[in-house]
Formats: sequence, C-alpha cells, structure tokens
Amino acid sequence: MVFEFFGDKKKAVISMAHIGALPGTPLYDADGGLDKLIDGVLSDIRKLQSGGVDAIMFGNENDRPYV
Repeated sequence: MVFEFFGDKKKAVISMAHIGALPGTPLYDADGGLDKLIDGVLSDIRKLQSGGVDAIMFGNENDRPYV
C-alpha cells in the first residue's frame, strides 16, 4: 500500500506540522485565538509543500503538560 501511494519513489520525505496548543490546554494563546493557531500551522504547511515533501503528518506536542 505504501508503494502504491508514493509511486516509483524509493524514499519518501514525510514531515511534521506542529499545531499550537489547543483551546482548553494550559499553553493555549487565548489572545491570539484560533486564527493565530490556524495561521501558524498553515504557514508551516505551505513551507513544507514548497520544499517538496511527499506527505505531512500533524502533531500537537504543544498541548503540554499533557492533560
């Protein structure tokens, strides 16, 4: 299945886009709100796409301390 997804590539570049702290978690930036959160991750995604990555995973490591 992986080979079907990436086609003829021998090695795929898979990157990570980190989402900021989400509402309800201690590090959430309520002043910036969801717009700042979305703008930040969209900026990362655009940079990764322009760099030619094959896939993007998403992580929310910024929701620490883990609740």
